[in-house]
Amino acid sequence: MKNERILGMALMAIFAFMLIYGFVQSEAVDAFKIYWMAAACAAIPGALLLANQGAAARYFSRIVVGSIFIVSGLIKANDTVGFGIKLEEYFDENALGAFWALFHDWAWAISFFVSGLEVLLGLALLFGIRVQWVSYALLGMTLFFGWLTYFTAQCNDAQMAAIRAGEDFNRVCVTDCGCFGDALRGSVGRSLTPWESFYKDIGLLFMVLVLVAGGSRIRLNVKRDDLIIFPFSLLITLLFGGWLFGWMLPTYFLLISIGIYYLFKVLRIRGIILQWAVAVFFVMLTYGFASYTYLNLPVKDYRPYAVGINIKDQMKDAAELGLEPTIEATIYKLENKRTGEVKTVNSREYLEQEIWKDEDWNNIVYSSPEPIVLKRGYEPPIASFTVFDEDGIDIGDELLNDANYSFMVVMYDVEKANTRRHLRALKNLIDGATAAGHRIYVLTGSSYDEYEPFRHEHGLAIPFYEADAIMLKTIVRSNPGLLLLRDGKILEKWHGNNIPLFKTVEMKHFNPS
Repeated sequence: MKNERILGMALMAIFAFMLIYGFVQSEAVDAFKIYWMAAACAAIPGALLLANQGAAARYFSRIVVGSIFIVSGLIKANDTVGFGIKLEEYFDENALGAFWALFHDWAWAISFFVSGLEVLLGLALLFGIRVQWVSYALLGMTLFFGWLTYFTAQCNDAQMAAIRAGEDFNRVCVTDCGCFGDALRGSVGRSLTPWESFYKDIGLLFMVLVLVAGGSRIRLNVKRDDLIIFPFSLLITLLFGGWLFGWMLPTYFLLISIGIYYLFKVLRIRGIILQWAVAVFFVMLTYGFASYTYLNLPVKDYRPYAVGINIKDQMKDAAELGLEPTIEATIYKLENKRTGEVKTVNSREYLEQEIWKDEDWNNIVYSSPEPIVLKRGYEPPIASFTVFDEDGIDIGDELLNDANYSFMVVMYDVEKANTRRHLRALKNLIDGATAAGHRIYVLTGSSYDEYEPFRHEHGLAIPFYEADAIMLKTIVRSNPGLLLLRDGKILEKWHGNNIPLFKTVEMKHFNPS
């Protein structure tokens, strides 16, 4: 009880500081107002603890933290390949340092483990399973991710300061933490900024501290706990998953978990056996889902290459849509030819103020490698779609404007293309489609010297085209992967494990009954 009162005072002090700081330094408050949400996550349990309502504070923290971890973990489990790609960015030697680069080759395995762990910890909180252990695991995770997002935010600030000062910056900064990246971009138009991600982690940390302080008082749910926790947790997953992300699966997942939990109770399984039975089922359910999406494709595709989307529409700029565009500028460092004085300006100032006409100041001695954003506006989800043939000619527009049914085969790296079984199935489809007169576009991020021997080895008698590997990884989470297109619209998409017979595609799309 004493520890909880001390924690309550600490949380209220943090809330008071954040309140004052947020009004004094208004630029610290983000566009999504996550800063104020984090402040509320300190204020609500803090006030409850000071009012000797420790049970209410623990309920509040369990419901919010558990529900958010379930949604967050399922979003990651839905696309462990994408989360693994994000971790590879963090594990770049120039990002976090040489030590973290050791984990680069383990990025997908870590993404698979962490995505499932988040769901399991969230479920354990809601059901009251080993909460004291769970709270310490959550404390470790929130502290680590809090450090990671703070490091990233500071890196981005330092990078922008260096660019504005006309100085070189040699570190790699990750601009998107990967927490809800594709889901947020696909639902609200952008992902969290590094500072927004940090505020989110800090808000979770405040509530996790409440659970650490009171975890020894939490036992496996009794009926009263169920009646308080389950309705509110379902509401949060419904609002957070169903409304914000347009995805009902987290709510269904939680409902199924609750149903299984009650089934075990009906079977009169009690005590430690009940906890182990529920835990084993949750592990199977969670990692079963992650395995399914890895071996197939994400159940919910938030990327701008989802089935039903026209790629050309995703490339329309702000002017075509009548929207305000993002305004960017390059930073120039200028040196006065007469006095040697140095100053920095952005490219818009250089042109609009006609500095280029001044013979003393038109000497650009440094140009920033990356532009800075002067004003955030609309940015097309797909910036460009560039595909080169053997002669270096861009055939991207030709591919997207093909009015007939065509197939796009994606292999971002031919040396990592999965098993001969996949390639045999792909070759059979290619042979059938070619015989029927359909165009096949094989896109790869590999060089000519890599894909040409590969093409002959597997008897793929069609041309290969080169494209950016990052773009190809975004198009389909499989290597190889397959898409059916018509006039730029994605009609269907297949993982390498599910490449169909050409006759199956023909009956469904070309000769529907």
